Amino acid sequence: MPLDLAVIVTTYQRPWHLQRCLKSLAAQRGVAGRYEVIVVDDGSQDDTADRVARFAQDVEFPVRFFTHAHDGFQPGKGRNAGIRAAAAPYLLLTDGDCVFPLDHLAQHLAARQPGVVRAGDCYRLDRSLSELVDDSALERGDFGPGVRQAALRSLGRVYRKTLLYQSLRSRTRPKLISWNVGVWRDDLLRVNGFDQRFRAWGCEDDDLGGRLRAAGSRIVTALGYTHAYHLWHPLHATTPQKWSDGLNVSYFTRPVRLIRCLEGIEVRGVADLAVQVTAGNARAVLARDLAGRFAPPTARPEIELLLWPAAERFTTRADHRILVTADGDRSAPAPLQRAAHAKIQLARQPNADDAIAALGRLLAGHAEPERTSTAGDRHAA
Repeated sequence: MPLDLAVIVTTYQRPWHLQRCLKSLAAQRGVAGRYEVIVVDDGSQDDTADRVARFAQDVEFPVRFFTHAHDGFQPGKGRNAGIRAAAAPYLLLTDGDCVFPLDHLAQHLAARQPGVVRAGDCYRLDRSLSELVDDSALERGDFGPGVRQAALRSLGRVYRKTLLYQSLRSRTRPKLISWNVGVWRDDLLRVNGFDQRFRAWGCEDDDLGGRLRAAGSRIVTALGYTHAYHLWHPLHATTPQKWSDGLNVSYFTRPVRLIRCLEGIEVRGVADLAVQVTAGNARAVLARDLAGRFAPPTARPEIELLLWPAAERFTTRADHRILVTADGDRSAPAPLQRAAHAKIQLARQPNADDAIAALGRLLAGHAEPERTSTAGDRHAA
């Protein structure tokens, strides 16, 4: 019988938390035979694999385990591995430090709609409450005296704000937080999943949400019907005090963010991009050389490169319009510059290799985040 749901759980060096997450998933009601659990480990050097193996022997639903060598903070890599492995058409993304109400999966399944991504949230348990979450609490779905009421009050305020954002058709809210996201697998494949160039805490969820919206998905809150609980742990070493100080911010705010990222579920090169090259007679040779270096343009190219001097307007509805000029060219008209999402400046005698290299640098942002030391890496909330 085909499965309806794959729960993708990412973890690293938190076996105590992961065991509670898995037992919470085993306690789910009303979904027998409909789901599998995929645990993706970021190279833990503890007994994580053994705990998952023992858990898999004790439950009646499929449990699969994947791991890879640890190389800094990269949860997107694990999530992409889970997305590739999933057989079910609908996915629930979560982290191994979360536990759930007893009807969490049933509620997510009941809320599925084509083209809609469900943005969930968690109530943060403090350290003392987290330590009280034992097998009995997980089987009852009760995580401490008054916790459910406190969670409803706290997340209720978030829910009301989110409904306002939705009514105003906000382009950034509700936010995706990948500890509780319900999403169709095909929608993730359309944007190539998580961008694995994010290599420190932060921004990868915002990036995914923006690209899903750009691809036509609607992001709608899940707080009207369920939420999760986050178990306490120390923050990751790369978590900034202010969002703007994060190591990923410069990459996230680069001028051109492809809807289908380059390094995601599959790895694409610049030559795999669907690019329309627009040029006048002054750049005809360069235009021919460039056109042969990219995938054929589609009805809506990913990028249009306009080689100036050229016609004074972009000719397609490309996702991103890039104005390419060379040293010594007269200035492009102001309306054309305003129509461009980004600009590339080449040497006086431009060639295809230089243009492609400049495009690659533009897509990578000003600088990629430094890889953090593997020592002491801890997944953040």
